[in-house]
Amino acid sequence: MNILFIENFKLYKQLTSLKTIGGIETNTNDVIHDLRQKGHKIWVLNKEVKPIWAQKGEVDIIAASTFDPITLFQISKFKKKYKRRAAVVIHGHTTVEDLAGNFVPDKPIFDKVFKFWLKLLYSQAHLLITPSEFSKECIIKIQTSMTYPIYVVSNGIRIEDFKENKKYRVNFRRFLSQKYDIPEDAVVIINVGLSWKKKGVKVFGEIASKFPEYYFVWVGPISKNPEIDEITKIDNVIFTGFYNDIREAYYGADLLLNTSWVENQGIPLIEAAICKLPVVARDLSAFDWIVHEYSCYKAKNLAEFIEGINKIVSNSNFKKNIVENAYKDAVKLHDFEKIGEKIEKLYIKAIKVKKIWDHKRNK
Repeated sequence: MNILFIENFKLYKQLTSLKTIGGIETNTNDVIHDLRQKGHKIWVLNKEVKPIWAQKGEVDIIAASTFDPITLFQISKFKKKYKRRAAVVIHGHTTVEDLAGNFVPDKPIFDKVFKFWLKLLYSQAHLLITPSEFSKECIIKIQTSMTYPIYVVSNGIRIEDFKENKKYRVNFRRFLSQKYDIPEDAVVIINVGLSWKKKGVKVFGEIASKFPEYYFVWVGPISKNPEIDEITKIDNVIFTGFYNDIREAYYGADLLLNTSWVENQGIPLIEAAICKLPVVARDLSAFDWIVHEYSCYKAKNLAEFIEGINKIVSNSNFKKNIVENAYKDAVKLHDFEKIGEKIEKLYIKAIKVKKIWDHKRNK
């Protein structure tokens, strides 16, 4: 297939001063890399010179993974330009629930605006791919009439990239020791990701205050807000900002604490599972692939977060069992080698969907 891929992460980074947009960007890069490895031709708009096959109009798929106005304009433009041949596939990583309190303020007016916006954006698709049943339900809710099929496919991760290396733990512990005076034998509890309000920054701090003997380290780009300013006053809470090799954080920590209020999938949980780092996470629909007290500890409130941390730190057998189970399930469900095959098949399916649409319109 000849694929035109639209992504505008550079724009997001310029607007937010962030070095990474997290899981969406990682997944997009993985998809593009995998499709190329499978022999498909990819033209990433705004990054690469327009290939001859695109100049000739030989575009089979227009794919997109970002949700900004420029992305919508570009999808619409190229959908018209290549209308005789190209099917549109949108990777629907974004929902109204996920946007509020993250990219935009958590206010009803913004919910209405982005509900309309995402409805308009996703209506351009012949086929939409989204990472979880939860995100699928959110996307269905904003539609008045369905014009495209939605398929759930995990973002997945490249498992081979997360193989253990002893230097990972050494490097992360040395970093914490040298920069923050954290003893190298201390219990370190991390969260990974952008530090937006809906990621549960305030709760992260509340939990940390109950464990003054442990260190709570948030690894990821810092999104400045009053909650972070307040929480960093707690002696055992640290925000590292962007960290170059996230594998060092996973292998260098003792536990992953995910306090998010909303997630469409939650890639850090998958990465932690592959690195055999035990997980305490909020009980969210998007985390249905991990099971309470079988492959993680799930919490609905502050008391349960505290209980989960205590149980994992104090009970080595429990810790061993949940990390082994989480690892097996992560490999089974989220190995990108399998995910890539599913995405390739759905791109081919999108071409068939377009032909059916065109046939109905031409009757």
